[in-house]
Amino acid sequence: MGRKAQTGQERLMSEIKIYGVIQNGEFCAMPEQQRLEAHYLKEYKDGTLAERITRKFGQPKTKHQLGAHFGLALAIIIAEFDDRGYDTSFLYRIDKPTGIRIDKDLLKDYFYSVCPIFEAGQRITLSKATSEQASKHFNDVRNWASSQWQIVIPEPDKERKHKF
Repeated sequence: MGRKAQTGQERLMSEIKIYGVIQNGEFCAMPEQQRLEAHYLKEYKDGTLAERITRKFGQPKTKHQLGAHFGLALAIIIAEFDDRGYDTSFLYRIDKPTGIRIDKDLLKDYFYSVCPIFEAGQRITLSKATSEQASKHFNDVRNWASSQWQIVIPEPDKERKHKF
């Protein structure tokens, strides 16, 4: 019997999420979850188009991890600025070169200005930011570097996957 080709235009008819853990390379759901999935699948005819997605969940990034990612992002930007021969005149849009190298502290202060973090209407630094605020700041810095300077700061998790 022929099978219909996927067109990308299929509409979602129903959905169920089954949660489990990986044991010895196999997906293992709790018995009640297994029964629920079996009952759900029996409702469909053979040949029904379906999709199975596996997602890995991890712990949210800690402030320490986000700080490390931010430090690496600054190092990438500084290395690129050094390669391009940029000095502080580039950041402050001064016509004449200053000859002053852009360092980590100066760049960090610059990003607090263009990508500020606020708590109760007051500007704060990463040391006082929550993990969510720090994560947003890191993403804002990545977006700024990309859009304004054409410097790509890789997503830390995606880069880790490419190394393996």
